[in-house]
Amino acid sequence: MVGLKQTIKALVCGALFFAAASAQAQEEPQTDNSLPPGVVVTTEFPNAIAGLTPELINGEPNSIRLNFQNSGKAEYKVNLVVGSIVEMDDFNNIVRNLTAYRYGNTLKADSSLILPYSVKMEMPTREFGLVLLAEVMDSNKVRYPVLVYNSTVNFSEPAHGWLDMQLIFLYVLIGGIFVALGMFLKGAVAPEKVAIKKKATPMTAEEREAAVEKSKILDEDWIPENHKKSPRVVKRRA
Repeated sequence: MVGLKQTIKALVCGALFFAAASAQAQEEPQTDNSLPPGVVVTTEFPNAIAGLTPELINGEPNSIRLNFQNSGKAEYKVNLVVGSIVEMDDFNNIVRNLTAYRYGNTLKADSSLILPYSVKMEMPTREFGLVLLAEVMDSNKVRYPVLVYNSTVNFSEPAHGWLDMQLIFLYVLIGGIFVALGMFLKGAVAPEKVAIKKKATPMTAEEREAAVEKSKILDEDWIPENHKKSPRVVKRRA
């Protein structure tokens, strides 16, 4: 838990920031370092686990809900929200400034207002301090720096599951490359098969005579029966 001393320092730094940001205006509005009467702001991390330090995923948009509660009779306008990542052991040591979100939403009397905020960045995977400040302005254009969040967060890497489509595509691509490479190497290393012709064995004299006799035998199945009978030989008398 951040001490009261660090909280006061954050409020003073926020007041100086808002005063410098409004210096370019033609009519510089008045800045009040005290909290606007009746206004309370709480912060909610939708993906956080109760009792644990809120976790921010590197490279992904991390949503934060800013809950403004106005129990007073005055009406306010939420102009913008700024933030910084600081060292967890020294909140005056700013590591990186966050994107400023401009809203201009009205916080009516005796009502509430929920505004979205998002943090997307790459940080080392460890704990840092997170400071969020909102600028609230009343009907007299008096600006109030409101401390929204002043505690630690934990940055971590996104979890990649085995069923991630990009990883599946990468696995298939790498597997295809290895299969193609294996087939190429197999074809390059395997010896070429040479067809071996068998030499014909020379025939003996008896085998040649048997083959000639066999070729002389005709297949008579297709010859009509009347043509199979041998013709009579007529002997003539002298």
